[in-house]
Amino acid sequence: MFERYTELARRTIFFARYEASQFGAPYIETEHLLLGLLREDRALRGRLLLGSTERIRKQIEESVPRPAAPTPTSADLPLSQECRRVLLYAGEESEALRHIAIDCGHLLLGILRVETSAGARLLREIGIEYAGYRAMLEGEHTPAAPEDAPAGPLASVVADLRLQLNALTRLEEDGGQRLKRSGWTRKEAIGHLIDWAAAHQQWFARALTSPALAASGYPADGWLAAQQYNAAPWADLVGLCILLNRMICHVLARIPEEKLETPCRVGVAAPVPLQELAHRYVAHYDDIVGQLLMRG
Repeated sequence: MFERYTELARRTIFFARYEASQFGAPYIETEHLLLGLLREDRALRGRLLLGSTERIRKQIEESVPRPAAPTPTSADLPLSQECRRVLLYAGEESEALRHIAIDCGHLLLGILRVETSAGARLLREIGIEYAGYRAMLEGEHTPAAPEDAPAGPLASVVADLRLQLNALTRLEEDGGQRLKRSGWTRKEAIGHLIDWAAAHQQWFARALTSPALAASGYPADGWLAAQQYNAAPWADLVGLCILLNRMICHVLARIPEEKLETPCRVGVAAPVPLQELAHRYVAHYDDIVGQLLMRG
């Protein structure tokens, strides 16, 4: 459901659930989503007068009596019908503005479109209106010139990789935090993607210029510490990862059909066709980016 959401938008929903549990609510309501936005959306906070966040929280607390004890955070708290409409509208706003991902600003527009909701009423009271905020969002997030639609037999692979690159550009820096599944730090995870991109770029070139590819093996995990990725600047790591993968998109989009079945052997595994090697590369990239998005 949240595949297109940016990291900040996902965290907004996480905090909305937390706020609902603190209020002992049976559902996540629009006012809880607004409190989540006030935590995560810097653009929203930048438009508010000093003290507005505290005033909104006080209004919510006064309108909803505090329970004797908050709902356990382990309890399942579903979205209310109004919140479900907010998420639907947020997706529509993202598409209408030609943004690839759904971000905090789209969630705020979604709240404002549910005009009778508590969240929309609170936003209007502090001077946030739909038309003005949408114009601001459109101006601040003017989409870049669209890339050529991928063509050729690997068009779907290229399109998937481009989507993941877009998600990577929106990651917030927190390079030392460890991913739950792999155990790498976030910087090491980006370094791993760099190693894989560098290796695969060579493999794709060799497969295109030879009747078969034989590679000794995938990049080893030990390379991460050896290259001291944790000491490298976050922006440099992300920038290099994006540039390498843009070149891979360029190459994959131009692989001729007669080369798709070129056998490619990596390590001791059985050979696979070149097109399968490309599919596996993008699937692995997607998995790592997913772990980066799901932190915390």
